[in-house]
Amino acid sequence: MATQIGVGFSQLADSVEAVHQAAGQAVEPLAGQKPDIVVLLSTVDKEPDQLLAGVRSVTEQAPLIGGFSAGVITSQGVFDSGVAIAAVRSDEMQTAADLASSGRNPVKNSRVLARRLMAQKSKAHQSSNGLLMVLANIHYGDALSPALGAIGNEAGPLCRLAGGGVLDPSGRIERPILLNDEMYGDAVAAALFLTPGAVGVGVRHGYRPLGRPLVVTRAKGNILYELEGHSAFQAYVEQFPNRPDLTLENFGTFAGEHPLGLPQVGREYMVRDPISAQSDGALVFGSSVPEYVATRIMTGDRETVLEAAREAAVDAMHVLEGKRPLLALVFSCVTRLVYLGPAAQEEIAIIREVIGAETPMIGLSSFGEIAAQESSPANIHNKTVVVGVIGEA
Repeated sequence: MATQIGVGFSQLADSVEAVHQAAGQAVEPLAGQKPDIVVLLSTVDKEPDQLLAGVRSVTEQAPLIGGFSAGVITSQGVFDSGVAIAAVRSDEMQTAADLASSGRNPVKNSRVLARRLMAQKSKAHQSSNGLLMVLANIHYGDALSPALGAIGNEAGPLCRLAGGGVLDPSGRIERPILLNDEMYGDAVAAALFLTPGAVGVGVRHGYRPLGRPLVVTRAKGNILYELEGHSAFQAYVEQFPNRPDLTLENFGTFAGEHPLGLPQVGREYMVRDPISAQSDGALVFGSSVPEYVATRIMTGDRETVLEAAREAAVDAMHVLEGKRPLLALVFSCVTRLVYLGPAAQEEIAIIREVIGAETPMIGLSSFGEIAAQESSPANIHNKTVVVGVIGEA
């Protein structure tokens, strides 16, 4: 029994030419066999219809999952323009892809999605480990965290999650999720990889607590209204007495380097990324903030952010216990891409050093990162890098 996995990448400007080049590279290791599943990840400057038609001309009607975001990741680096395609063919690994729209009950719909995927287990794979690659449109809203929790609970303790939020910030691509021959908007899509080998997921961000704890006394969804009974903006700014120049207008720029940390039992803080301050002093975040938790303002620098990538990769590889990784999925927050600038290439190089230069890698610069490890429930993260690896049996 054997597994063949190929990853292709193209930066050609023409969408048709780019997808043909990337798909051709991806299927080459399969030696003429039809893929069991295809993953197509693209930057938002490409044309979705042309990509779908082009990839189908190479991979035929193989199950396909994909999405659009601000950057794509391969072992070559992270790119703000390009198409990356992974093709998987395996006698020992079982794969499937499915999707749930938000609808009236997004949590229930997501639970049903996971149930459908897990129901496809063959008897030979009942005790296999699983990796769910999850792509979510962040317009799923406040329901995203509980929806991911439902997916993780339904998938069970032998299944890990690694993924990210997909989005076209310009609004040109209104439906940034791909499943087979269709595009979707407010939805969560997932690809299941069941394997007799080990599966590892690492989740790190590189930010550390600064100052004293601040209790969230009023919040709703991703809007934080009060800390310690005071205006959230006022309480936040008071932690930086040497910065009297902080205003509602320039808050977003400063706070991007000082996110909010939510405590997690036995693990590093979960980060919430501040976006802006409203006129009433409420703070807008990239993901939901719960009430009545003792948060911490966080700080970091380029060195700690890059070191986080190494730690995430090491955490993922540790589970493999020395076995060779067959595929790596990497999702790094788009804010890391902006913050690191040219050093964003170094982040990918660091991950590659840990997982091995020959390991096929595919991923996105994502709008929120999705992860579930052995000891942590499924959730959405900000300013974080997620590394998922599938090991040989």
